[in-house]
Amino acid sequence: MNGEGRPEKLRAQNVSVRFEKDEKSFLAVDDVSLSIQEGEFVVIVGPSGCGKTTFMNTFAGLVRPAKGKVYMDGEEIIGPSAERGVVFQQFALFPWKTVAENIEFGLKYRGIPKGQRDEIVKKYISLIKLEGFEKSYPHELSGGMKQRVAIARVYANRPQVLLMDEPFGALDAQTRTIMQEDLSEMFLTEKRTVLFITHSVDEAIYLGDRVVIMTARPGKIKKIIPISRDNLIPNRRQMRYDDVVNLKEFLDLKGDVWGMIKAEILEKHIL
Repeated sequence: MNGEGRPEKLRAQNVSVRFEKDEKSFLAVDDVSLSIQEGEFVVIVGPSGCGKTTFMNTFAGLVRPAKGKVYMDGEEIIGPSAERGVVFQQFALFPWKTVAENIEFGLKYRGIPKGQRDEIVKKYISLIKLEGFEKSYPHELSGGMKQRVAIARVYANRPQVLLMDEPFGALDAQTRTIMQEDLSEMFLTEKRTVLFITHSVDEAIYLGDRVVIMTARPGKIKKIIPISRDNLIPNRRQMRYDDVVNLKEFLDLKGDVWGMIKAEILEKHIL
């Protein structure tokens, strides 16, 4: 499943991003072009500091390219939009609002009637498996529960695109595995176009329809690997994480992806 035959949702065309620091200029992203189809789950991996998040933030409208352009549905992206929801590594919840109020926030801001808001909140609380915690505050939740709320808040606003920047990076290993399974299940239930950033090769292969491997800084696309029925079983989204990551096909893919990332790290002496 690589998006073939579906309309293009996102496109980066020859995108370069340059930053100024200490009166010096450095190139973070160098001439990157990428097309993402509607309903596709694309994951970007690469060495630390390779520009993964910076590139994603051009689609979020938070970073303007120094060169090139980014598009959604053929329209140039020039700033943030509710049609592109962002989930950050840090949970970014309102500490003074309950679980239900956090999920409801965007809906209320948009003027959705209360009865409709209540139904939407109830639906997503069920999807993230937090029934009984509707009136809890963020400080009463575990890290995994907080991130569930953050994801539900974005989904509840029904954006066409989800941009997810290492959303499970701050979680412990056990919680991260469960969150990966839940996100995979949610992706099947609530189809969205997803661009996902991670340092984890396992996570990238388990979740992605395609894995985009970036070079060390300045970030370029080194290779794009489709994750399809040709190289991994087609029903992996219905399977548990532990069952998938122990498959020979999965281990072969992991070796290929990690080998390319490791080569970048060693070649450019990134520690």
